[in-house]
Amino acid sequence: MARKQIPRELPAPEQVFREFTGFPQDASKQFVLLTELRKAAKKLKKRQPIPFYSMREIADHFGTPLRTVALAYETLEREGILNCIRSSHTMLVGKTQAPRSPVRAVVGIPIWLHSLVVSPYARTLHMSFEELLRENGFVADMVFFNENEAIEPGFAQRLLHHNLDMAIWHTPHPLGLNVLLSLKDSGVQQVAIQHTDSPTSIPVPTYWMDWVSAYYRLAKNWQDSGIERVIVPDPVYLPSKRALKNFINVLTQHKLEVEMAECSAHSIMEKAAFTRRKVPTAVAFVDQQGADSICSEDPVLIEEIIRLAARVGFCRGPIRLPYFNHRPASVDVVGFRAREVAERVVTDLVRGIDAGNGNIHTFYANYDPQVSFNRQTETL
Repeated sequence: MARKQIPRELPAPEQVFREFTGFPQDASKQFVLLTELRKAAKKLKKRQPIPFYSMREIADHFGTPLRTVALAYETLEREGILNCIRSSHTMLVGKTQAPRSPVRAVVGIPIWLHSLVVSPYARTLHMSFEELLRENGFVADMVFFNENEAIEPGFAQRLLHHNLDMAIWHTPHPLGLNVLLSLKDSGVQQVAIQHTDSPTSIPVPTYWMDWVSAYYRLAKNWQDSGIERVIVPDPVYLPSKRALKNFINVLTQHKLEVEMAECSAHSIMEKAAFTRRKVPTAVAFVDQQGADSICSEDPVLIEEIIRLAARVGFCRGPIRLPYFNHRPASVDVVGFRAREVAERVVTDLVRGIDAGNGNIHTFYANYDPQVSFNRQTETL
């Protein structure tokens, strides 16, 4: 069955592009073609959308490969000039298309997917960002990524395709500096939120998250409770490995002996059962990613560890453990108030952040001893 003919109101290409004299030898054909199409589209634009020239029609007129025309059309579509309906036709966007209300800026928020599953803090933070940015006239563009993708050059291109004006990076990957530099070179304003105990040299305005002050309060509390030894599962997340040294220094300053354990519930269980017979012992998770894998592999063993150990601390924020929603268990938690962080960052964006590379503000972690899981129930 023949395809239905698309009615077109535009003049013939020969008339519209009559001033075009050919491609200069020292210029990119794709760039020249894009410039000609952009000028023509702006002249031909009407109040309402109308059908535009087909890609083959333009390719035949300019004598260029169809792929060259397709790339130009893709660029014009990202610019909001064309609307390409796949396998059908292309529309020239009308002049009446405009936002119903003014938009201050499009703010990209790259989100590591794993963090949304593991961390209640991450979920609350990003929900707060979306709400507060919207209330202040911004568009929050959530861009989800996997861990390995964060360091690939293609990730920068994917972000640029979102036409971002700004980007908020929460603990950007230590090996992903090239992505931030690519956005900076393209004029995207950026701010970063980093940990003071695992800093990365990033040339953008930065908020700092200080964990160490809360670690001192935790160590003092454990020391006063008679604890003498702390079992620490070996971190698997790179920033947590960097932060481990400061955490151990704080514990040793309070006369707490540190014993490292393999990243498994069985290893922690064996060490906790053995050392408990000698001295009062605590278990400290200094890695959220590792804590999630340990606690998810066998929550029954974790429940037994909480029973055996004098204290169990989640020292990089709480994790989601539905197993304990209806079971009596308490742990110590070191973490940040997500709403506080989001409110400060959005307020600064509204007021205008200095484009320099300096430090903007430092957030300090909270230490909450003996938090009941029953009071932390959360629906994902």
